[in-house]
Amino acid sequence: MVFLRDGDLASPGEPICVAEEYMPGENVELDKGGVVVSILRGRVSYDNKRRVVRVEPLKFVERLRVGDKVLAEVKEVQDKIAIASILSINGRLIKHPRTAVILPNPGMRKTMDQYVGIGDLVVASVVTTFMGIIGLSIWRQDLGVVLARCDKCSGMLKRVRRSLVCVRCGRTEKRKIVPQYGSIAYLISMMG
Repeated sequence: MVFLRDGDLASPGEPICVAEEYMPGENVELDKGGVVVSILRGRVSYDNKRRVVRVEPLKFVERLRVGDKVLAEVKEVQDKIAIASILSINGRLIKHPRTAVILPNPGMRKTMDQYVGIGDLVVASVVTTFMGIIGLSIWRQDLGVVLARCDKCSGMLKRVRRSLVCVRCGRTEKRKIVPQYGSIAYLISMMG
């Protein structure tokens, strides 16, 4: 039995259909009576081929999952970790930035300031969300610093061969950079 048609609005807890007809998908759950109910406000969407029902949220839900690619600004650098503020998730800007920890690479011998600096914009992958603490990794080839600032004068760092040079004071610094370092188009694509 179907209670709501495809495209109808559903509220949290509202019955959508019975489990015999459609399996629960995203943003729905099965209650004790075998009825599929919505867990948020949104539009009902039926997949008749796979026999799955889901609810598409009316507003973007800022949900973070392991494996998501994020753009973050480094706020603090310590010996083995760095604290960052997440600005976008999978190419979509978020309304309320979330604090995360950039975790060290296993066997890392250098201090974290050799890889990131305060004010740097980094592309990272979510590796853990244990007990509300978001852990990020920058250790894959496609992850790292997209845009960096000089530790001495806060000028922008320009890529010169394998190192970064400050355009203002000429200081040379090291970072763990992405292949697209300095690309404004790549940065815009990460921000949505």
